[in-house]
Amino acid sequence: MSAFDQKLCAWGGVACAALFGAGLLLAGFVPPPSPSLSAAEVAAYYREHAGAIRGGMMLGLFGMAGWTAFVGVISAQMRRMQTGSDLPALLQVGAGSIGVLTVMLPIMIFAATAFRPERDPALTQLLNDLGWLIIIPAFPTFIAQFGAIALGTWRDRSPHPVFPRWAAYFNLWMALLFVPGGLAYFFRSGPFAWDGLFDFWLAAGAFFAWLMVMTPLVLKAIAAQGEG
Repeated sequence: MSAFDQKLCAWGGVACAALFGAGLLLAGFVPPPSPSLSAAEVAAYYREHAGAIRGGMMLGLFGMAGWTAFVGVISAQMRRMQTGSDLPALLQVGAGSIGVLTVMLPIMIFAATAFRPERDPALTQLLNDLGWLIIIPAFPTFIAQFGAIALGTWRDRSPHPVFPRWAAYFNLWMALLFVPGGLAYFFRSGPFAWDGLFDFWLAAGAFFAWLMVMTPLVLKAIAAQGEG
């Protein structure tokens, strides 16, 4: 893969952050509709914001294309690591690919929910629950993906490491911030609900921070590869 192609993929991280973030804002999903809302209230929200939700989720889908490209170029750079094994690079691309699906599927569910906002409110509430209870508790893929980057960075013994050592600790910390999302299954209000401090705000902040920090690191690694 040429340096130009890799740089193009690396900018996919920024594209994902911009498009996915804009999509969430357009749909009015920052913060998400509260899980404590009644079926009638959820249905009313989708009826009143159907067009914005569809448009926002379309932007989000474009953002997932950027994330996919970013996952690919990270693994391309990780294969340069002198770790004695391709496992970290393979684990990163595998977990990252599944991670794209755990976000893309809920986006499609939200758009489909807004496609027929006149349906039975109980069904609208069910679809809304399904979307948020897929995207928020999706911590296993992030642990595997970010953990793979951390493992590869720690084990990289090349004279000029692909990523700086601190990137391993950064990835591990970002992964841990997603773990409280699993508690969304148990709470309808408070900091562990899907719209709460730990499950939404910290996880969303970690995701966008990861994209913004890893993008320049990947671009720097690509540049260093060209110089070598």
